[in-house]
Amino acid sequence: MPGAHASAYAYVEDTEVVVVCDIVQLAIDSFVEDWKTDWPTVETYTDYREMLEGADLDIVSVVTGDDFHAQLVVDAAEAGAKRIICEKPVASTLADADRMIAAVEKAGIPMLVDHTRRWMIPWGQAAEAIKQGVIGDVVRVVANEGGPRAMLFRNGTHLIDSMVWYAGGNPTAIYG
Repeated sequence: MPGAHASAYAYVEDTEVVVVCDIVQLAIDSFVEDWKTDWPTVETYTDYREMLEGADLDIVSVVTGDDFHAQLVVDAAEAGAKRIICEKPVASTLADADRMIAAVEKAGIPMLVDHTRRWMIPWGQAAEAIKQGVIGDVVRVVANEGGPRAMLFRNGTHLIDSMVWYAGGNPTAIYG
């Protein structure tokens, strides 16, 4: 499974990265060097607002720190992006998440929050086994996670997403 958004886009034959933006020029230079064979004509920006004004974007990937997601998503939706993929967690506050949702709904575009475990084979196999009834009806989903990024706000979002997924969506209660 690809380990980054660019790697995932490279994996999809009819997808081309045409623009990248980062506030750190060294990061841009590294990207251009790493991907020059795949995307030799990629444009680069250090200001995302200039990028949004200067490019016709089908998909915008928001892969910044979570405290920057909201304004980037709102601005991309207002600038005419056709789709937005936002790294998790979706936002730092509920108010920011609400602003993001309102912006993409107003623009009439889809936004995907990147919960990568849905594309990992073992997680998908477990979901399919549940769906097919191989292990019986789901009556409770219990999960825990350890490690340095196990806090709810970081990788804990994967746990919540997976529990909702495995339970078939629309849970009546979640306790933590």
